[in-house]
Amino acid sequence: MVETVTAEQFTTGPARRKPESFEFVKFRIDAGVARLTLNRPDHNLLNEAMLREIADGIVFAGEHDEVKLIVIDSACKVFSGGIDIASTLPNAFIRCWTPSKPPSPECWKSASPSSAS
Repeated sequence: MVETVTAEQFTTGPARRKPESFEFVKFRIDAGVARLTLNRPDHNLLNEAMLREIADGIVFAGEHDEVKLIVIDSACKVFSGGIDIASTLPNAFIRCWTPSKPPSPECWKSASPSSAS
C-alpha cells in the first residue's frame, strides 16, 4: 500500500533513518566522500522509500564535517529507470494499460479517484 504524504511531512517527518537501516541505498563514507549507491535491481525504479533513503543519506552526510563530497551512483546497469509508476498510479490504471496500446477512456475513468466505489 502506498502512503501518501505532503512535502512537509516528507522533509520533516518522523526521525530520519540511519544508513544502516536503508533497504534500497547503500551508504558509506571514505576519505571525505559520502557515497550513496542506488540498489533496487533491475532498474533502480524510484519509489517513496528509496527517495526517503536518498534524502536521509544526504542529510546524514551533511551532518559530518569530514564529508566534502557526496556521490550518488548505481549498483545496477542503469543509474535509474525513473519513478516506479506502479507504486504511484492506481492499480486499475496499471491493469488496463500496456506499452503497445494507449489507455482507453474507460481505463482513465476506472483509475480516477472519483470513480472509486
